[in-house]
Amino acid sequence: MKDRTVLRSYDLTVLHHENDNLVHHLSDGIVLGSFSGMIKQFGHLYRNFFDQYGFSDDAIADQDTMSGSDGFFLYIPANTKPSQPIRIANLFDGRNETSIRPRNVVIMEAGSSAELLAGDFTLSGNPCSCNDVTEVALGEAATLNMVRMQKVNGATRLITTTTVWQTASSRMKTHYISLGEGNIRNSMKVKLAGKNAGHDVSGLSMTQQTGHIDNDVLIEHASPDCQSNQLFKHILSDASTGVFTGRIVVCKDAQKTSAYQRSSNILLHPKAKMKIRPQLEIYADDVKCSHGATVGQLDAEALFYLRSRGISEVEAKQMLLNAFANEVINGISCESFRENIFREL
Repeated sequence: MKDRTVLRSYDLTVLHHENDNLVHHLSDGIVLGSFSGMIKQFGHLYRNFFDQYGFSDDAIADQDTMSGSDGFFLYIPANTKPSQPIRIANLFDGRNETSIRPRNVVIMEAGSSAELLAGDFTLSGNPCSCNDVTEVALGEAATLNMVRMQKVNGATRLITTTTVWQTASSRMKTHYISLGEGNIRNSMKVKLAGKNAGHDVSGLSMTQQTGHIDNDVLIEHASPDCQSNQLFKHILSDASTGVFTGRIVVCKDAQKTSAYQRSSNILLHPKAKMKIRPQLEIYADDVKCSHGATVGQLDAEALFYLRSRGISEVEAKQMLLNAFANEVINGISCESFRENIFREL
């Protein structure tokens, strides 16, 4: 079967490892396409991106630019909004090549708004390694809601590195939904570089067998009056493991900062393990910052209550797990995407 990229409507599906460099012009000047295709046709946008936001010091990003597999490029001009969510699907089959390095760039000009739904899926049991780099630049008062759903098999190692630069009054919400038996590491670095910028990042991880999911988040408050929230939840089965590292840095001039972080985790098996590393670095004196973390089992009293109402043990456990996951999933605005996630739980 020939590897290809398929583009239809606002959907971009990349079946790694090769593609045909498709670029699609949507309404109001919005452009979506493969990274390689966009570089050929819109190289000036890419150069302006680096000149203005300066992500080029990232060694992983540089490596992926020079020798990586293709990814996607999304450009939204000022004061525009796509009429529907933009969906990106990365499909890995592991047939011809076991190492994939996609490069993705999202550029949103001032006042623009979008919803980006991305998925990472393995299609077979073949071993596969993916090192994915995504860079996001938000202009003044731009708004982006991004969801990344990951479902990979036990033979897959998926590493994602996301770097975000936000200017004044920009807003971004990020959701990681990570499922399955694979080895996943999500690293996110956010710089709130303009006054009154805000970022909410959340994650729901459900691991099985010997799966491992590691979420590492750094949010740097570099300007005053900025807000951030981190909420990550793990449900660990069998001998699976999880890690959450959440770091908040408040710079000296970032007065009136509000930054919160919480990690809640449920262990469903004695062999499951969770490691939590909350970190706060505060160099300003007029801030509101806090963090909290819990690790435990399902609530025995709640389980007993449901069982006493005639609900089976399996159904009662599922109800409690769904309630635990709801806080993250309900934060996703796209209803159809929420329904797809619930079907996977």
